[in-house]
Amino acid sequence: MDTGMFEKLLTSPMDRGAMFLGKVLSEVVRIAVQTTIILLLGYMMLYFQSGASVGSYLRTGLLGFIGVIAIAVIFGGAFMAFSNIVALVTHDQEATTMIANLLTFPLLFISSAFVPLAVLPGWIQSVAVVNPITYGVDGVRAFMLGQNVMAVFDITAFSGLWNTVIPAVAVLIGFNVVLGGIAVHLLNQASKAKVQ
Repeated sequence: MDTGMFEKLLTSPMDRGAMFLGKVLSEVVRIAVQTTIILLLGYMMLYFQSGASVGSYLRTGLLGFIGVIAIAVIFGGAFMAFSNIVALVTHDQEATTMIANLLTFPLLFISSAFVPLAVLPGWIQSVAVVNPITYGVDGVRAFMLGQNVMAVFDITAFSGLWNTVIPAVAVLIGFNVVLGGIAVHLLNQASKAKVQ
């Protein structure tokens, strides 16, 4: 938008959905590669320090590896949509970065990422229930440890780690649908405003 490229794309015969899908797919690949690198570096550090096996690092094996990447992609989708919403509202790259970081870092500390929710004050537990970071962290943690670690809901409809993974994925997909819908709506409004 700052450089005028957005207006040029809007006047091209390219489908608006293809523009959005192309951006999303490039981000999905980036997130999957980054997550793979982090998992491999984490295991290498553990191996060089203690000689631990892959099974002690990632208890669910290849399924867990794929699951962690899938949750990272779904989790990243919610934040991609949020960043797009901020960008479409502010029309400024610096403001988008500042607002996204200003919200992301407090949300990180008001989640189950660093401290179990049970030991946090009640108001933080209430915020953590609607915090997508909580669900992303719990889903990844379940795949890493191979057990149910859900801190928000007490679900026993599934077995083992799936009591965490299925609700976490459902909530994260819900965030993606809501925030993605808002982003697409704002993109359509911006494209109509720019074309007129």
